Amino acid sequence: MMTNNLTLFPEYLTTAQAAQMTGFTEKALGSLRNRREGPRYFKVGRLVRYRTEDIKLWIEQEGIMA
Repeated sequence: MMTNNLTLFPEYLTTAQAAQMTGFTEKALGSLRNRREGPRYFKVGRLVRYRTEDIKLWIEQEGIMA
């Protein structure tokens, strides 16, 4: 059975999904947001969302090993 990559990494991620992808905790990502550091994110109402491509770019730029 073939796995669709969008199932593993949808275009827009929750903080929990972004944490899983980066290896950071949700709390650590929240701290990065508060310091205006870390991957680019969007707010949809009160919800925080990360684009998969932005996380990949951030990992590559920062040299982070997840």
